[in-house]
Amino acid sequence: MVKVKDSEFLKRIKPEITKIVRLLEKRFDYVSVLGTDTFGYKYQLSGDNSSIEESMWTERGFVARVLDNRRVYEYSFNLIDSGVGEEIAEKIVEAVEDSDPNGFREYALLPEEPLNLSFNDEVKIDPVSAGAEKIFTNLQNLFDRTLEAGEYIFNARVVYEWVRVAKIFISSVRNLEQTYIWSQAYLVPMARKENLVKIIYAAASGVGGLEILKSLEDRIESTVTDAELLLSAEPIIPGEYDVVLSPDIAGLVAHEAFGHGVEMDMFVKNRALGKEYIDKKVASSLVNMRDAAFPVRQCGSYRFDDEGVISGNTLIIENGILKKGISDTLSAASMGTVPTGNGRRESFMNKAYSRMTNTYFEGGNDNVDKMIASVDSGYLIDYTQSGMEDPKNWGLQGIALIGREIKNGKLTGRIASPVVMTGYVPDILNNISMISGDIELSGSGYCGKGWKEFVKVSAGGPYIKTKMRLG
Repeated sequence: MVKVKDSEFLKRIKPEITKIVRLLEKRFDYVSVLGTDTFGYKYQLSGDNSSIEESMWTERGFVARVLDNRRVYEYSFNLIDSGVGEEIAEKIVEAVEDSDPNGFREYALLPEEPLNLSFNDEVKIDPVSAGAEKIFTNLQNLFDRTLEAGEYIFNARVVYEWVRVAKIFISSVRNLEQTYIWSQAYLVPMARKENLVKIIYAAASGVGGLEILKSLEDRIESTVTDAELLLSAEPIIPGEYDVVLSPDIAGLVAHEAFGHGVEMDMFVKNRALGKEYIDKKVASSLVNMRDAAFPVRQCGSYRFDDEGVISGNTLIIENGILKKGISDTLSAASMGTVPTGNGRRESFMNKAYSRMTNTYFEGGNDNVDKMIASVDSGYLIDYTQSGMEDPKNWGLQGIALIGREIKNGKLTGRIASPVVMTGYVPDILNNISMISGDIELSGSGYCGKGWKEFVKVSAGGPYIKTKMRLG
């Protein structure tokens, strides 16, 4: 294992950030500064074409938060060097004093226990040291094997992206540092028969380095098989079905159907039904659901959030009962609860919101073979294509690429595609009757708050049997 290196930039600038905090704490009731230095690259290969581009997650800068007369102010900056701390502190004071206080929500003093933390994660294969040539060699191998794996595969796209995240958080009583690498990769086979073209994907992700490509190598044959099965897929007959959800689709339900609905800044704004259902039954007694930035090792993982709160492991649903939501510090203060470590920013230039991290259903005591055997007529649904949250009305809207037909307790080999999934979330969760043991999480995408404010997350769970409207 290789330890991820610190940001030399943050190490050099940290004394100046500490000086800014010490100057501002003489003037304000609360002061903190988050510093971030994140960079990475995306590598793509398809046919004779290859490319390298800077990751969309690259950023370097700082955001100061102060509490003045029960009002919270934030000031972002990225032009800083040794010796300019006093000047920046003066600008922050001026910005606060020039602000119109009308319309501000008021908060009590933000509670914070003293803490020092320094965390450097480890990877098996460091992508920074590996270099572009080795990465492209791996991608070319995946590409070649994919084209050889199927009769109708005419092209493929292979992508690998790594991002090194380094953050510091300094307040009057906290001194936190974390550095880690997350990676994600995609294998996208393209199948053609006559004039019909179908595309599918396999994805790998997690906290780690180039080693995640091994997961894609192990799935080449199954992914190519599914791509070619799509060439004979038929439309689904709309109706309500018994369904077995793959871990990928279970994650879609956890994230879109319920995760957004328990982000507690939505409670504050009365935009989520979850606020009214705390300590009430919302799911089958078999259902337990969590959001955990640690110890889960996926793309939504971290050791402290963007407000300096230690990463949480929140049990959202326990035995079918909605227990609590996930919160940033300000929504927790508004609701009179303890922050869960879910205050996240798209970048140092963006506001912190209550955001999911790694959201998943816990495992149960069944297995997928028993689930299939229990279905007279239904589908095993796999491959998330898209989903949309509806926290105000708890409606599920999702699309899967594949529905594998089940008749008389057996897979028939017939495929339906696409599969549109709809329903009222508590109905779907209350209809859960079987849950498998092992869970899988996928973090190869990202999550928006509405249509913006993107952050990395993962979602997943076990195989789950329930009822759902398909079309």
